[in-house]
Amino acid sequence: MPLPLDPHLLQLYLVAVCVLVLAPGPDSLLVLTRSIADGRQAGVVATLGICVGNTVHSLLAAAGISALIAASSALFDLLRYAGGAYLAWIGLRSLWSVWASRGRPADAVAAVPAPAPAGRVFVQALATNLLNPKVILFQLAFVPQFIAPALGHVALQTFILGNIISVAGGVYLVGIAALSAGAARRVLASPRVRTALDAVAGVLFLGFALRLLLTDRKFA
Repeated sequence: MPLPLDPHLLQLYLVAVCVLVLAPGPDSLLVLTRSIADGRQAGVVATLGICVGNTVHSLLAAAGISALIAASSALFDLLRYAGGAYLAWIGLRSLWSVWASRGRPADAVAAVPAPAPAGRVFVQALATNLLNPKVILFQLAFVPQFIAPALGHVALQTFILGNIISVAGGVYLVGIAALSAGAARRVLASPRVRTALDAVAGVLFLGFALRLLLTDRKFA
């Protein structure tokens, strides 16, 4: 049975997906920081959590639940505040590491910390994705533009298109994990380098949190 997708619209969608996947966001930053801090495996586990989150969002969009959330000011704001608070917590934790490391000699050699448990990395990545209402707006505003109602199976088309970006994003994020993990943990033996990375990550996560809190519910 052929997929109920319009070939021309699908080609345009794939081009748009490639552009969107390359745009920096909290998901790519999370995979990058986890890969640098905890190794390639942690980056892959974080990618898996994000992909599962995207699949859940695609399923909710296909079932019409995402539309209900976006239409409800209370539900959307609850998700927006929860997501913003969670990203802010990740950022503040990174900045706390910077504060806690003050006074350490710049030329000291720090022991590379043990990798975070895979389960915790997965849950953190999953929560980062699920609590991001901008993913819901993407599913409701962007994906429908590439659906062909004349072919029928609109819910199935929505689910398939939503998962295409999940697969494409997963491949990209695994690439980030592989490239960033290599010699990174040896570099982290320098307290100065680790402090700088924690500071940059903390500021970026706080920036993503602020941008999320300012997200408009309008998506038309």
